[in-house]
Amino acid sequence: FFFSEREAAKPDKSHRAHTQRVGRRLHDDDGTMTSDTMTTAEGTEQPVKYCTNLRAPLESDVNAEPRAFVHSREWKKIMNGDPVEINPSVGHGMKIMTVDEWSVRWKRNEDFPSCLACGSMNTKEHHFIQTWCRGNRKWESETLCLDCHNFSWRSYCDPEFTTPAEHEKERWNKMLEGNKALGVEN
Repeated sequence: FFFSEREAAKPDKSHRAHTQRVGRRLHDDDGTMTSDTMTTAEGTEQPVKYCTNLRAPLESDVNAEPRAFVHSREWKKIMNGDPVEINPSVGHGMKIMTVDEWSVRWKRNEDFPSCLACGSMNTKEHHFIQTWCRGNRKWESETLCLDCHNFSWRSYCDPEFTTPAEHEKERWNKMLEGNKALGVEN
């Protein structure tokens, strides 16, 4: 029984019979990996959210200017009455804008809708970053209050969070220490 080169080069897909899709992760038959859902106290399944089950304190801060670098230059121009670049999806060129005009395309953060300075719910999020790595998370969010024009910063980092580069460096250093203890030269 002979196979053509083309058939021999096809990848083995037999592993697909032993896996099923759950959320965005593959889930083995033995249930070793977790899904992208969590079970609530009522027993219902909901998507895992970045701001639930926090294991460390939430950092919060109020500033008159954005703490996040994104939009920091534009904010200074808006407050000075200087023209700023128009969003390319709307048009082109420069325009002197009000805070409301400038932030019209931003959305409200429904998880943290209130301003930390005045308590207003009239806020828009201009900055959000989240990173999940080996089940640990790190995120930061900054919202602009359209009433008092202050920026509310919130950030969080799991205690065990490390970036992939930090994790690999730690593993490498442990290996070198182990080799040193055994008297093996590197």
